[in-house]
Amino acid sequence: MGGTKKALPRRLVTMAAAALMAAGLSIAGSGTASAADYYYELPYPAGEAYTVSQGPEGTFSHTGPYNEYAWDFALPANYEVSATQGGQILVSDWSPYWQNGIEVIIRHSNGTCTHYAHLNRAIYNAGAWVPQGRVIGWSGKTGAATDYHLHYQVINCSTRVGISSTLQGWVPRTGSRPVSVNTRA
Repeated sequence: MGGTKKALPRRLVTMAAAALMAAGLSIAGSGTASAADYYYELPYPAGEAYTVSQGPEGTFSHTGPYNEYAWDFALPANYEVSATQGGQILVSDWSPYWQNGIEVIIRHSNGTCTHYAHLNRAIYNAGAWVPQGRVIGWSGKTGAATDYHLHYQVINCSTRVGISSTLQGWVPRTGSRPVSVNTRA
């Protein structure tokens, strides 16, 4: 009969696939998810909203392959920065690229990494596993930052090149104030 099927919410499908992968199973025919198909929460606590001071393809510093898909969130000084998805911390220290200042890079189950830059402090050591929502550092203005904020993006783990992605299923633009659903872990 000509009925319509309801699609499962993307987050539910992603969680089920992650559980299968953790158990050593895979879904036939499925490949590694792209960043656009992977659900990332906002990098601050649930119920809070902060201004996107510069969104993807911004004209100030979000140009070129390394930053074109990045967001700058106008977080106050020394404010908690949360993991947008669970994963293993690859970098948690001063960046070899001075412009980034103190940074955290987390590798996720889909093979991508998230990058958090200009922190005043990173909490965990490389190698630690953190769940989504865990506070991983404190916002700052280290490196080339001119004011307190968080520079956030999804990147290729090997090259640090930015990858087009969404936050909570959409692309917050410059000037917007997205409300987080990222529950503390």
